[in-house]
Amino acid sequence: MLEKILLLKNPKYILILILLLTAFLRLYRLDYPNKYIFDEVYHGFTATEYLKGSKEAWEWWTKAPEGVAYEWTHPPLAKEIMTASMFITRSQDAWAWRLPAALLGILSVFVVYKLGLILLKNNSSALIATFIFSIDGLNFVQSRIGMNDIYHVTFFLLSLLTLLNKRVIFSAILFGLAISSKWAAIYGLLFLFIPYLLFKQQYRKLTLFIIIPPLVYLTSYIPFFLHGHALDQFIKLQQQMWWYHTGLKAAHDYASPWWSWPLNLYPVWYFVDYQKDKIANIFASGNPPVFWFGIIALILTGWEAVKKRSFNLFLILMGFLVFWLPWAISPRIMFLYHYSPSVPFLTLALGHQLGSRFDNKRKGMVLLLLSIMVAGFILLFPFLTGMHIPSFLVHLFFLTNLTKNPF
Repeated sequence: MLEKILLLKNPKYILILILLLTAFLRLYRLDYPNKYIFDEVYHGFTATEYLKGSKEAWEWWTKAPEGVAYEWTHPPLAKEIMTASMFITRSQDAWAWRLPAALLGILSVFVVYKLGLILLKNNSSALIATFIFSIDGLNFVQSRIGMNDIYHVTFFLLSLLTLLNKRVIFSAILFGLAISSKWAAIYGLLFLFIPYLLFKQQYRKLTLFIIIPPLVYLTSYIPFFLHGHALDQFIKLQQQMWWYHTGLKAAHDYASPWWSWPLNLYPVWYFVDYQKDKIANIFASGNPPVFWFGIIALILTGWEAVKKRSFNLFLILMGFLVFWLPWAISPRIMFLYHYSPSVPFLTLALGHQLGSRFDNKRKGMVLLLLSIMVAGFILLFPFLTGMHIPSFLVHLFFLTNLTKNPF
């Protein structure tokens, strides 16, 4: 089946199939559970408070009702987009605040394809990378929850794509949207400068990345000022955010060190529902075969980048490392979902390695590896979407899995 799909003469049809599958899986049961799960008690709750016009939702010194909290530790754009979704759909149900993340998750898969065409210059490689990214469990779950990770991942990928297409102003605006969703996007700033080595005559345009993103960031706080907050309160809020992220020493059962993320050792438990003889879970987890094969692909791609002096392959490797390695010196508590921005580049490395071998008459090996990744996603799917399955199968899964057993 996979071979027939990959051998279709028109790659446009393959891409459409991947995107249709992506859309269906990300929108499937998006309303379940219809309540806050994991950090939605911060992000989703605060977005609903924005919708109500709550001034307190912007203030770090105010106390929220028990069981939820005002989310001021991250920039507001992702929450504002959730608010806009609830306003447009006239709904405050879970699917309404999760919908923008799902749409961005679908868009991110398409952007990986476009990046693959530019960086890999091979349709087979780009399509394979796109397909693998579409069945990555980590970004899959983050595009089905009201958190901000898929926002900054997608906006950054779009920023890179527009920069590679030499649309610098748009790239700077999109980068501003990324950092207005989550500060972690700032790791990509030096990475975005790298393509300028290709555009020697455009060094002066680098100043756009110094001017435009801060303006976009400031614009995202317009509601903060409209609620009557002063400039000095805005500055103090940024200080509070910095102190929070550099001084957070809290413990959490599902926290994990940065080095463990490529191995997918510590998925994050988002939700559980116990029934008489069935259990539903939602974990933020990578697709293990994708992550594990991806490590090998990154090593091979790095070696190729040096051996062939390939700038494009170097970009893929740098895209992976620039969002992963800085966490090695982070003082705060960390979780697997912080690895989300590195995964698109991991899948591009996989696309390159498998695509080049597929075109070189080693289709059997490529199809076998892709089949293993598909099987990994299928086995993991109930744990990514909260499907109720028999309790004994849940316990069996954890007995045969490297992940931590919560039961």
